[in-house]
Amino acid sequence: MPGVLALATWSIYVPLAGVFYFPEVPPSVLTIGFFGLFACLAVILNFARWRLIVILASSVYLSFYAVRVIRMVALTTDLEISSLLSALSFYYSASWQVTAGILQERGVLGGLTHGFLEYAMPVLSLALIGLAIKGVRLK
Repeated sequence: MPGVLALATWSIYVPLAGVFYFPEVPPSVLTIGFFGLFACLAVILNFARWRLIVILASSVYLSFYAVRVIRMVALTTDLEISSLLSALSFYYSASWQVTAGILQERGVLGGLTHGFLEYAMPVLSLALIGLAIKGVRLK
């Protein structure tokens, strides 16, 4: 199950992110895509330690995602815990408005792509890490 989920997640992320950010794909997306493709290759070739590679790829994604969110939140607040939490709440509530704007500007496919990249990918990455860790413990 974790292998199929990893293969599906990364094989969807790589082309979607490339198309979404085209023509100026950020280096962070290229780095995440590289690790995602590496994870897909490890799963396909049934590499002995593929679960660790999936954990690595998901951790790289979550690291870049966390840095991006923290940078966005830091733009709106001084870095105190109470204001940071309210700014983080504002970020996710405003993100729905951004998604609606992207739906209007880029159409349904653009909106769904943004939704996948912003909402589904962090959850899938956490799920992949959890499933892979569970699989590593079982062996």
